[in-house]
Amino acid sequence: MFNNQQIMDLPKHSDISFKPLADKALLHTQLSSLLFYIPLIGALIAVCYFNEAFANKAQTYLLIGMPILVAVSMAYNIISVRLRGFAVRDHDIAFKKGVIWQQVTVLPLARVQHMEIHQGPIERKLSLASIKLFSAGGVSADLQISGLTHDDCKNMRQFVQNYRQDDATTQATLVDE
Repeated sequence: MFNNQQIMDLPKHSDISFKPLADKALLHTQLSSLLFYIPLIGALIAVCYFNEAFANKAQTYLLIGMPILVAVSMAYNIISVRLRGFAVRDHDIAFKKGVIWQQVTVLPLARVQHMEIHQGPIERKLSLASIKLFSAGGVSADLQISGLTHDDCKNMRQFVQNYRQDDATTQATLVDE
């Protein structure tokens, strides 16, 4: 007979103990931002050089606005990276992010279909990596964690693979009984 008991005390996701990202994650984020701003500033300088009318109108705004924009972006990156964290638990992986709107994503390990570890050139130089976890039926990554050490990514991938193998063994044992 089917019995569905009501749970009175739900576990709290705020009880999750999150581990911070790698020490060099902030450096990676700052360098990535600079790789966006430097060409943008170069393009604006070129436009001002070749278009004197634009330079006369926008020079003051650009000289004041661009440094403020870069400084605010760098400050936001510092806060954002420090607020991120991840947790690998017995049956799921949790990731928190966000400065203004905070988000906690919890992905059950039983739903993980496959994983990817990615290292760009800056990440490779800093010994960092990103891991993407895909669940069954999803087209895009359900969980992407950037700013981890390459060893943390490999350990996380191995943990998920071991979990899936243990789960498959348990399912096979139940079918045999």
